[in-house]
Amino acid sequence: MSSSCFMTSSSHLNGNIGKRQKIHPCNSRQVCQMVQDSESGEKNEDEVEEPVIATSTVKIDDHGSDLTDRFKYKMNALLGKFDPEIKDNDNESTDGNILNAMLNFPTEFEFNVVGRTKGETELAEEYVENVKQVILSHAGDENIECTVTPRGKSFTKVVAKARVESSTMITNIYEELASMESTVMRF
Repeated sequence: MSSSCFMTSSSHLNGNIGKRQKIHPCNSRQVCQMVQDSESGEKNEDEVEEPVIATSTVKIDDHGSDLTDRFKYKMNALLGKFDPEIKDNDNESTDGNILNAMLNFPTEFEFNVVGRTKGETELAEEYVENVKQVILSHAGDENIECTVTPRGKSFTKVVAKARVESSTMITNIYEELASMESTVMRF
């Protein structure tokens, strides 16, 4: 092959449809010589039999789909194909899968409840005893540590720390504490 090259581009073909032109390498804008005129069928001895522009295609074994991998990954993610297997639904009516993931059982757990005691010391002491009895009935731990804090004139906050065996036990204790008549909040 000589120092010049063969080139087909849309800019050279605009006026000369189907004509391949020989472009001088030092000035690609200058047309040196016409190589082939497809309309007349004339051929020049400088003509090269190999293709002028090589095209390549990337084949992905996705059963004939022409979508990109990036798009496929995004669609599969949106459709939930990469989601972990769901063992149990975790919602307001199930025992805490989140608690099971966060805590290593058995563990010490703090139960926080607020009860209406109307500012009376006897009602506050009775409320604290009731909270201890509820926790004792489920946890079986007799070493329950309680911290009592008055909240305003009418309420008492009780923080009870006890050893629990599972998230189900925590849920059951909180449900029973909530069912007590004087309990206003639990957290």
